[in-house]
Amino acid sequence: MVTAGAIFRLSLFYGVAGFGGGYSVLAQLRRELVDKRRWLDEEEFLVLAELSKSLPGTPATNLITLLGQRVGGVRGGVLAAVAFLAPSTILMVACAAAYSLMRRTPGLSSFFDGMSAAMVGVVAATTLELARSALRNVVDLVAAVGCAAILALHLATEPTVAAIAIMIGLALAVRKRAPDDGEPPKSERLHAAAPWFLLLFGLGAGALVGLVRVFVPIGALTFGGGLAMVPEIERTVVVEQGWLGPKAFADAVALGQITPGPIAICATFIGYRVGGLAGALVATVAMFAPATAIALVVGHSIERFRRSPLVVGALRALAPAVIGMLVAATISLAHASIDGWLFFGVAVVTLLVLLRFSISPLWPLVLGGLVHVLQTVLRS
Repeated sequence: MVTAGAIFRLSLFYGVAGFGGGYSVLAQLRRELVDKRRWLDEEEFLVLAELSKSLPGTPATNLITLLGQRVGGVRGGVLAAVAFLAPSTILMVACAAAYSLMRRTPGLSSFFDGMSAAMVGVVAATTLELARSALRNVVDLVAAVGCAAILALHLATEPTVAAIAIMIGLALAVRKRAPDDGEPPKSERLHAAAPWFLLLFGLGAGALVGLVRVFVPIGALTFGGGLAMVPEIERTVVVEQGWLGPKAFADAVALGQITPGPIAICATFIGYRVGGLAGALVATVAMFAPATAIALVVGHSIERFRRSPLVVGALRALAPAVIGMLVAATISLAHASIDGWLFFGVAVVTLLVLLRFSISPLWPLVLGGLVHVLQTVLRS
């Protein structure tokens, strides 16, 4: 029998060893849970994995939460999510605290620049891999390109694009429903969560309130994983709020990729730079708590959620929008990170390597940093 303690230890282990982003962690968890420990069969894992990818937030955190809930209820789900996120949060706080010193160190500064260029290739590879299954026809392709253009030109925010896609999907699903389908399953728990979100917006003061107002909507309304959050985080943090410059933001995203856990942990870095240790904690909770709460609510009725024609329709329409978000993330990172032919070459080689070989993105990121350090040394 699987215990809550075993789930907690597993979550903590992958919080330390889960490099490569959410989808990489999902692959590692599949081998661990299905092949090695046999806690789940293939079909059970696929149900939980698909659900975790369908919900807002990061897939790995959602899956860990659902596993914890399956064993220990709401308490088990919360403990599993905390155990998974704690190691990367601590590491990101340390990186943020030492960031100014690291940027003033010539070798480390060059390493960050090369790593940021490689990050462009990582995001592009992820986008292409997901597009192969998400875009099923020409209409999907056109929708994805349109969403990418809207986001790249800052004509609308990411939550707005996601909301419009969901509404279109719901409208199409309603039209297709047979007259005797009945009402789709509802959950009053979703409505009960609304006051909790309202309370979050009233907490704290000054910069902490700003962090909550920035990260709660992104964490609650962004689908497609941490990389899909990048353009909206950049728009609010860099363009609107001016909390970080483009270079520092690109570094935050790269650090989120090379540290264990989800890439969205870059919110911790941003929070620390804005409000110190309190800011790091508030930003982390604001980013991950909404999606965790939604996963816990949906986890109580997994089958009804998956079989609802309205849910299926909404997620179907949302898929091209998510690809558009990832394209916009690639463009925004390229604009901040690629400055010269070497950086362009690092990004392209990273993309080709990840498309050809099944390896963790950690290695191309490290190699990209080392290539730029070597070039800097040879020039001096």
